[in-house]
Amino acid sequence: MSKDREPKTVRFCWLTGVFLLLVTSGPEAKTESEAKAQIKQDLIGFCADCHGRQGISELKNVPNLRAQPPAYLKAQLEAFRSKTRSTTFMDAFIYQISDAQIEQAVAHFSSQPASLKTQPVWRGEKWPGDMSPGEQLAYVGKLAPHVPACVACHGPSGIGVEPSFPRLEGQKSDYMVNQLKAWKADKRPPGPLGVMAAIAKSLTDDEILAVSEYFAQLGGEQ
Repeated sequence: MSKDREPKTVRFCWLTGVFLLLVTSGPEAKTESEAKAQIKQDLIGFCADCHGRQGISELKNVPNLRAQPPAYLKAQLEAFRSKTRSTTFMDAFIYQISDAQIEQAVAHFSSQPASLKTQPVWRGEKWPGDMSPGEQLAYVGKLAPHVPACVACHGPSGIGVEPSFPRLEGQKSDYMVNQLKAWKADKRPPGPLGVMAAIAKSLTDDEILAVSEYFAQLGGEQ
């Protein structure tokens, strides 16, 4: 079983969400069954507590979900539900979510507009020596030990490639750092083609930070 890194802000987000679900403005608190019923009645609102209704999180360590490939989002939710991917805050309620609700969440967040304001590029027109370290990893990769360019799988400017490769453009840099380090420590499934663990292990912490910050700023890291 894998275990994603879980920053304190994420745990706080989950606990806060549970608290808000369990209390009312009246003298009586909701029961656990009432809280579960509210999750089922307004799943998008519940997800929005951490991820934002438009899929733009206000928390640095919680990912943006907007414009992600629907098959990717569905695969991640199913991975959490099957416990092949795991965090305490997702584990605490994912078992309550039905197949139909997974489809509902996927349809909502994947349809939210992306943030990239300029034409996506492959960067073939730019000399690698003129690129920042993060940009170079994104568009050229790393010759030794054979790290491919991120855009080779994630698309020009990291806009994502359906069905399985997520959008990196505009993603939270802290979240990307955490996930790359989780892959590096074998605490997350290796992903499409089984390559992410090997790639992460070939990157230094400085390189992980550089490439994460590069993709985040493409969408203004909203």
